[in-house]
Amino acid sequence: MATAAVPKIVLTVNHASGAGYYAMAGQGFDPDFIFSLPTGRMGVMEGDSAVQAMFGTHLEKLKREGNEPDEAMLAEMQKVRETYDRELDAKHAAARGLVDAIITPADLRACLLLSLRTCLNTSKPHIGAFTLPPIE
Repeated sequence: MATAAVPKIVLTVNHASGAGYYAMAGQGFDPDFIFSLPTGRMGVMEGDSAVQAMFGTHLEKLKREGNEPDEAMLAEMQKVRETYDRELDAKHAAARGLVDAIITPADLRACLLLSLRTCLNTSKPHIGAFTLPPIE
């Protein structure tokens, strides 16, 4: 993907996270356009994975000792889970400029055609964001 000489257009349909997201043309590959359907979720990891990454060692220690997490730890775990899950939403990514547009399935064809035409109007490598006009 890093050396592709064709237009690089990303469309997140459902879920994209972690190394798989980046390997399949995430922001690190500077794609020409990054789109998402309203159902798209993208980010570092899901909430449950974040909880496991942050609390897993301590949870295993508690389990080995025959103990359970206390209320404060459970509340903190829930807070982490909710934060990560909320930040996976396509609207969160779009509001921060990580997605060029959230498109509906009805507008998908027109949006992809416009982005391909835009990419074909230059022979230079893509650097920076393009601005799409509204689809009518």
